[in-house]
Amino acid sequence: MKFVVGLLVSVFAVSAHTQVLGKIKGAGEMTAKYFRLDGSADVRNVKCTVALNLDQTADVVELGFSFYECEQLGGWNDLPVSLKIDGNKLVNSKGIEQGRIYADGTLEFTSLSRSKVTYHDEKYDGFCRLYSMDKKTLNLDTVIKYTFVKTATGYQMNREVSEDRLAYKSRRDYPRCPAVVIPTAVKMTSSLNAGLK
Repeated sequence: MKFVVGLLVSVFAVSAHTQVLGKIKGAGEMTAKYFRLDGSADVRNVKCTVALNLDQTADVVELGFSFYECEQLGGWNDLPVSLKIDGNKLVNSKGIEQGRIYADGTLEFTSLSRSKVTYHDEKYDGFCRLYSMDKKTLNLDTVIKYTFVKTATGYQMNREVSEDRLAYKSRRDYPRCPAVVIPTAVKMTSSLNAGLK
C-alpha cells in the first residue's frame, strides 16, 4: 500500500512539475544554416514545437524555462534569461542594456553566452623540428535575439541565433612535415517564428 501511495505521489509531482514548465506553448517553423569550412552552407527548413515560461512583472522580465523540439534536429533548452526593467530598457545584473520594451508591449532582448577552447599551435621548421608551441584560446560565442509581440491570444515569437560551432582544420608548414590540427569556429544561424498561447 505504501508503494502505491508513493507511486501516486511521484506521478502527481511529475505532472505538476511538467505543468509549471512551459506556461505558454505553440508551434512554428525554423530556417537554419550550418556553414562549412569552405563557406558553403547546409540549409534546413523544419517544423518546431515550443514551450516556455515568460514572466513580466513591474521590475523584471524573465525567460525562466524554454524547450524547443524541431524535426530532424531533436530538442534543446536555452539558458534562462533574467533582466531588470529600467524605463523602457531591459538591463542585466551589471546594468548593461540587453533589450527593450516597446509601447505596444513588444519585448525584445538578447542573450549572450561564450565558451572557450584552449589549444597549442605548433610550428615546425624545414627539418620538421618543432620550434614553437604557442598556447592560444578560441572563443565560441552564441547570441540569441528574442522578440515577443503580444497578440490577442498570446505572443508571436521570433528567435534568431548566431552561434559559433567548433570545427577543426589542418595546417602543414612544409609538405613533408606533420600536419597541425587547429580548432576553428564555423557559424550556424537560425530564425524560428512561432505562435504561442
